Formats: sequence, C-alpha cells, structure tokens
Amino acid sequence: MVAVRFGLLGSFVVEDAEGTPRRIGTPKARALLAVLLLRGDSPVSWDTVKTAIWGESVPATARASLHNHVARLRRDLDESGDRIQVTPAGFRLRVLDDELDVTRFDRYLCRARTARLAEDWAAVEALTRSALALWRGAPLSDVPLPDTEREPVVRRLEEARLQVLEWGYEADLHLGRHQGIAAELAALVAAHPLRETFVGQLMLALHRSGRQADALLAYDTARRTIRRELGVDPEPGLVELHRRILTLDPALTAPRTSTAPQASAAPTAQRTPTPQPPTTPTPPLPEPPLPTPADLTDPPAATHPVPAPVPHQLPSSPADFTGREHELDRIVGELAAADRPDGATVLVHRVSGSGGMGKTTLMVRAAHQIRERFPDGQIFLDLGGMTAMPMPPESALGLLLRTLGVAPEEVPSGLQARSALFRSLIARRRMLILLDDAGDAAQIRPLLPGAAGSAVLVTSRRRLVSFPGVRIDLGALPDDAAHRLLASIVGEDRVAAQPSATAEVLRACGGMPLALRLAGSRLAARPAWSVQDLAHRLTSHGRVLRELYADDLHVRTALQMSYELLQESQERTGPARAFRLLGLMPGGAFGTAAAAALLDCDEMSVEDWLEALVDAHLLESLAPGRYQFHCLLRELARELAEETDTERERTRAVERLVEWCLRGADAATARVAPAGRRVPLEPAQRPPVSFTGYDEAYGWYERERETLVAAVSLAHETGLHAQSWKLAASLWAYLRLGGHHDDWLCTHTVGLAAARAAGDERAEAWMLNGLGNQVKQAGRPAEAITYFRRVLSLHEGRPGRDAELSAVLNNLGTCFTDLGDHEPALRHYRESLVWEPSSCATLNNMADALAHLDRHDEALDVLDRAEEIQRATCDRVSLAIGLRVRGDVLRGAGRPAEAVEAYRRALALQRLGGDQHSEAVSLTGLGDALAALGDRSEAETCWGKALHWMEHLGDEGRTVGLRRRLART
Repeated sequence: MVAVRFGLLGSFVVEDAEGTPRRIGTPKARALLAVLLLRGDSPVSWDTVKTAIWGESVPATARASLHNHVARLRRDLDESGDRIQVTPAGFRLRVLDDELDVTRFDRYLCRARTARLAEDWAAVEALTRSALALWRGAPLSDVPLPDTEREPVVRRLEEARLQVLEWGYEADLHLGRHQGIAAELAALVAAHPLRETFVGQLMLALHRSGRQADALLAYDTARRTIRRELGVDPEPGLVELHRRILTLDPALTAPRTSTAPQASAAPTAQRTPTPQPPTTPTPPLPEPPLPTPADLTDPPAATHPVPAPVPHQLPSSPADFTGREHELDRIVGELAAADRPDGATVLVHRVSGSGGMGKTTLMVRAAHQIRERFPDGQIFLDLGGMTAMPMPPESALGLLLRTLGVAPEEVPSGLQARSALFRSLIARRRMLILLDDAGDAAQIRPLLPGAAGSAVLVTSRRRLVSFPGVRIDLGALPDDAAHRLLASIVGEDRVAAQPSATAEVLRACGGMPLALRLAGSRLAARPAWSVQDLAHRLTSHGRVLRELYADDLHVRTALQMSYELLQESQERTGPARAFRLLGLMPGGAFGTAAAAALLDCDEMSVEDWLEALVDAHLLESLAPGRYQFHCLLRELARELAEETDTERERTRAVERLVEWCLRGADAATARVAPAGRRVPLEPAQRPPVSFTGYDEAYGWYERERETLVAAVSLAHETGLHAQSWKLAASLWAYLRLGGHHDDWLCTHTVGLAAARAAGDERAEAWMLNGLGNQVKQAGRPAEAITYFRRVLSLHEGRPGRDAELSAVLNNLGTCFTDLGDHEPALRHYRESLVWEPSSCATLNNMADALAHLDRHDEALDVLDRAEEIQRATCDRVSLAIGLRVRGDVLRGAGRPAEAVEAYRRALALQRLGGDQHSEAVSLTGLGDALAALGDRSEAETCWGKALHWMEHLGDEGRTVGLRRRLART
C-alpha cells in the first residue's frame, strides 16, 4: 500500500510521500474521506457516513451515490484500491502510522502532557512547538460537512490547540523567555478574553519584562470583561497573581536558566502557526549497536563449514489467515527493501503482544510471502522465551551454526566465539531468520548478523525497543476480521443464521485469534451445537477460559505463561499481585490513582507495576496513566485472584476502590455544582481527593466515568450498600451536566436497590428523587410526578428533612411547569421556599412560573433576589440558569433585545461549565428572541444547534417543539 499524507488541520490536503498533491475530485468525495479519517482505523457504518455527508437531507440515491464516490476515492488514493474496505456494515479506511496530521498532533499533545507533569520544560517547549507547526489554518476549512459533524471536531481540535499554546507559554516562562512572548499573549487575550490562563501568563510576562503598570492594566481589563460577560469575578488564582504583582513579590522574578541567551531565544518563541506542508521528517532509525571486542576478532582458522543444503525451516502458514493486512503490508514492505545498499545496519522487525494474538502466524505469513528474496535460506528458531527454561543464546548459536553446515565437533565453545563465527558465515549470504518467542533483548542480540543483506524477524511477549526496524504491538482483531476468521472455521451459513449469538461469541473471544480458532474448532467438531449453544457456554459466569480449548491448546495456558514469569522473581511480586487484584476493577479503562487505591499503595510504585504488566502484554496502555485489560486477561486475573488471594483481601481491595470513587465524586461535585446537595459522608480515613476548580473536577469525571459508574454496581454486589447509593447520588450532578442519561438511570436504579437492601428510607428517597429528575429531563414530567410524590411521602413528618422537602417540592413544581400548569407550580415553589428560603434553584423556577402567568415585574424581582445569592456564593451554574430565565422573562415582557443579551451571558457561562442541556434550552430561547427581532436566519441556526443537543440528550418534549419551530420556517 502506497504511503499517503493526509492533512485536516487547515485546508484539506492529500499528497504522496514525495509531497505531490493527490486530487480528490468532488466535494462529496472529500467529505467522505474526511469522515473516514476522523474515525481512525475503525469501521464506519453506512448510516453514519450518509448522515455525516448529507445531514438530515439524505437523498433516495444515497447508497448508489456512495458506491460511486468510494470507487473513485479508492482509485485516487491507491492504484491497488485496497485503501478503503467495503463491507455489508459500511466502510473502513486503512491509515498507516503518521499519515494523518491530527494523529501526529494528538501524539505530540500526549507527550507534552507527560513532559509537563515531569516539569521537563525544555521538552514541553519543543513538543508544543512541533504540535503547532502541524496547523495550517482552520480545521476542515474547505470540507463540505454538516455543522453537526464538523462543529464537535473543530471545537475539540481548537480547544486542544489552545491547551498546547498555554503549555508552550508556560514552558517559556519557566525557561525565562518572557521578553518575546508578551505581544503574542496580548493577541491571544484579545481573541479569548475569558481564558484566564492567557491573562495570567500575559501579566507575568509583562511583569518580568519590567512593565508592572501594563501587567496591572491587563488584569484590570480582564476583570472588567469577565464581570461584564459572566457577572462574576476572576478565578482566585488570577486575583492572587494580581496581588503579588502589586506588592512586587520577589518570587515572581524570572528563573535563572541555562538556556540560550534571550536574543537568540526570541525567534523560537513565536508560536503563531504559519502555512507549511503538513508533514514532518521521519526520525532517523536508532544507530546500530557498537561492535564488541569479539566482533573484531577472526574466528578460529580450523572452523570452516562443510557445504550444507540451503535451509527451508519455515512452518506452514494457515490457509485461513485472516486480518492483520495492515501489519503484514508493513513487514513485507520492509523485507522487500532489505537489499538496499544502505551500509551495515541490520534491521530487526519485531512483533509483540500477549499470548494468543497471532504473532507467530503473522511473521510466518510475512516470511513466506518474501522468502524468494532470500535465496540462501530461511531459518526458524523457537527460543522458548516464555517457558520455564528459555533457550540460552549460546545454545541457540550452536543450532544456528549446525544449520549453516558446521560439524558438531567444530562448533566452538563460548558465546563470543560462536557469535563471531555465525556473523562470519552469514556475512555474504542473504538469509531470513525468524526468532520465535524471544524472552528479551539479551537473548537475541548475539544471534544477529553483523552486516546488512539478511533480515531478522522476532516475536516476543515483551516490547523489544532497542533495535532498528519495524516494531508492531499486536492487539485484538477488528470486528470484521474476527467475524471472517470465525466464519472461515465454522462456516458462513452457521454464523449468519444466528447473528446475535455470533456477536456474543466474538465479544467473549475479544478479537483474540487463538480464542476464535479454538472456539470455532469446538463448534466445527460438534455439528449438533448451534452458535447459541457455544455463546451460552462462553458467557456463563466464570466459564469462558475453561471453554476455550481444543486438543492440547488452551487459551488460559497461553495467557498464564506471562503471569508465571512475573511470579518467578521476588521483585516481581508487586506486579503479579497487581495483575490479580486489578481483575476486580470494574468498567474498562482505569487510571493510576484508581489502581493505587485498590492496591493500597502509592501511585509511583503502582505505575511501575502497571508498566511492568504493559511490557509483559498483560495490560494495555491507552495513554499516559490510563490502562485497560483485554477481556480474557481480565478473566484470567479474576480467576487467579480467587485461587491466590483470600476473600478478605479481595473484599478490602473493592472497599478501598469504592471509597476512593466516593470521596473523589464528592469532592468533584463540590466544584462542578457547588450549590447542589451533597451526600453526608463520614470523615475520611485517608487524604481525600481534591480539585482546584471546575475544569479539573469535570475533567476527572470525564476520565473516570466508566470506573465510577461501574463501581456503583460493584459496591452493591459486594454488599457495600451504603457506599453504592451514596456514590450514585454523588454522581448525579455530573451525569446530568454531561447528558449521560443511560448512566444516570443505571446508577440510580442500582442505588435504589442498594438503599432498599440497607433498609434506609432516606437513601431510598434520595434515589427516587434522582430517578424522577432523570425521567423529567427525558421529557416525561407526568411520570416524574409519581416519583416525586413517593419521595415527599418518605420525608413528610420526619425531623431534619428541611433541605430534602425543599428540593422535592421544587422538583414537583418544575413538573407542573413543564406540563403548562403554572398555578400549581407556583404553589409548590412557595412551599419549597418555606423549608429553604435561599434556594436559588427554587427562586429561578418561581420566576419562570410568574413569567408564564404574565407577572413579569414580580419575576424580575425574584431573579434579582436569586442573583444576589448566586454572586455571594459564586454559584455559576445557578447564575447561568437564572440568566436564561431572565431572558425568558424579558422576551415574554416584549423586550427581546434585552432578552438576547441575557441569553448570551447565560450561554457564555454554560459553555464554560459543559452543561449541554441548559445550553440547549438557552439556545432555544435565544432563537425565539432573535426571531422576535426579525433575524430568522440566526434564529434557525440557534434552533438547529439546540435540536442537535436535545436529540442527543434524549429530551423528547423539547425536541418536538424545536422541530415545529424549524418546520414553520
């Protein structure tokens, strides 16, 4: 497959490896290619592609049109036409490493984040500069995609670019390079006046440049802007920096660095992206290892080999080899270029992965495809690196020498002598050497030829990074390849007859080729079994590894070898214990902090253990500090934990993890929804998780959501009922803000069961209240009233329930408001305020009800009262809702221009906070106000964006209303 460069960070660019542009003919073809690129190497369904290209107006001829676009696009990208694969399910674009500028940008971003955490500011500066150099303009600027497809991507990329800029200027300030960046920061502050990080960096750069007055003026300008736009003061960190500049704090002076003088650093400080080709030079391959003294000595004169037959030792390649086409192309391509006259470098092409991933199968397949280029023979040597007795290099060299014709009695003793003789004998030959199951680099280094001409292929369960050549980490097969492999063994008719059962089998095997082969072989050998029979056996609790065997092959045996090697050395007891207990981790991906809590150890030690598991392919690293199990390895870890660790040890591990989740969720909710009700918790036994602000707390929630949601069920199943419902209650504010309705419903349903299992009526009321809110936000207020009345009955007449009574009465009022029955709504709001007079949520809702009753002046008075409380408590979430309600009131009072201003202030706060549902409601009101002013075009834009979010969030009632608005236009 021919290498191609794709550029999305600016105008759309497609060019070959030499920089020659490739013409992609039609706008629709460009849109199709962009959609496939944005999905990475994943399959994309027909419906997804059609919606992404045509939006809501999909023509009747869309499928035929897509076939034509795909056919032309395949020819434009690659003469062989295998870039785009078409399946019954849709399309898949094969993209090689570093071909897409977005992928390279994300890689630089991850590396910069790691360097920043390590406070390696020189590396941060270099990495951010490399990331920004990839930008040539606005992303997707000339690709005709619908806004619903384009905007989320552009927003993410632009936000990532601003993050990179922040980190880059942070590095400059740490490196003492403040003179040349003030003008750039001033321009950024002008473009992003509410981004307080840029403001702080500008103030510090000006202060260190001797411009204290300008620094103070920058703060004053920012403070006025933030107050005008958001109605709040700057963050405490910016206020504190202003105070320190005002008092000439000596700690703010520029650090002493060993970097180049300021004059020479200034040109490199410029970060404004300039147009340039969307490619970066490929880094040079590592230098070959230096020769040892043994390399420089001649072999003993008496040991000349007897002419021997040319070896052809490659095992047979499976006839049903399936998948891995991309990896196969890379290896074969490199092997085909092995005869280039580029000096003495010997390339070592390595494939690593866990047991059963098909490493040997892939390498044998590649070797067979290219064996004609190595006329002097092909050698296959099993090094047994993962067995209890790996083959020593000296023994391996003895076998290699005998293969090359050296008589047994002429094989020299000693590792160095054998290695030197081997290099001499192979120096003028063109041979292909496949070293299977290597243990480590030390085992294979003596077995390498000394000069180019021959090629070496290596498989290993460990990552061998110190050699030049292709290195591939094999993961699970893609879904379509896994399906094809199973069908090739079982028969297409059998798998097609029961598609849902087939999907269960594929899911249970997790894309592992060995598991798929063994499952398929068992089914093929049992004609009386249906695919459903096999699926049932594989998905029964605790049976999957016991079912995956055939003859002398067992998936558990293949996987467990890597674990047993960890156990063999005393220093590896930490990783082995971590592997077992981490099998108890709920959800999918998890972070280092969650693992440290479960294992009851410091994060630094745990990270070392996790990386050891990654190196052994017992764990996958998704990003710095983020990990996940393959499903079969997770099952192995759980089985080993049950066999090795006591029930008390396993239970305590789960208790520690749930406690960490609960404390973290409580602390994050305090930042995300400071005015919201929080579950009362006992004092923490260990230092609780803490967050400095909204962004950090919301980001933590986003990273840990899967673990947090799954921990609710894990706690209930383990008998930790109180922790289960409390965790569900603590997650409510975040799940509502993020529009995660399925997780909201799941956690509160489990939490309700946990509360009832604990016999705690107050907890039951809390969960019912959350479920009522979920039903109400889904657009079913009449159904929600049933939940809230049950909650009211649980609280009434019980002392100490003032806050709960106020909340549920407020919720009942909102249901009547949504039903258009405003007098009962107003009555419930007044009752709510009896129990909690300063409830801003109730005051906002009361103003809304008054406005619907045409009592606009009263409504504005109530909102003024609420805003005083919101400003005093810095409650941005409630303030944003109040501003939106103010817009509704003003619009209803016939003051649409003032309403537009209120809506826009509300949206500015909601976008900072990530509350998608509230943002959509504000967009709806803004569209109505603009329509009242006669600006129909802008109104339709607002309604269209609001409709997109309401459909995504599942608010059926508001979705219908928005569709009616748009239909009228």
